[in-house]
Amino acid sequence: VIQRPHNALKEILENAIDAGATRVTVSVRDGGNRSLSVQDNGHGIHRGDLPLLCERHATSKLRDFDGLRSMSTLGFRGEALCSISFVSPP
Repeated sequence: VIQRPHNALKEILENAIDAGATRVTVSVRDGGNRSLSVQDNGHGIHRGDLPLLCERHATSKLRDFDGLRSMSTLGFRGEALCSISFVSPP
């Protein structure tokens, strides 16, 4: 759940770790209320998954319910983007 900038930062950092990032740079302005920027050297989102980025409850990582039993990641790269977009100013 993303309610404040630190929640968004946590989700994005987990995504970077899951993507194999070995370097992460975070820039924050006004406690993240004005600007929150994260850059990493992890693996990006597959082009075919781009349409899912701002869909609620969407992921390309699970094919069926049983896939939840074998999860080995902190989350799904891009899953937080939809939630962040709902709490971000226009």
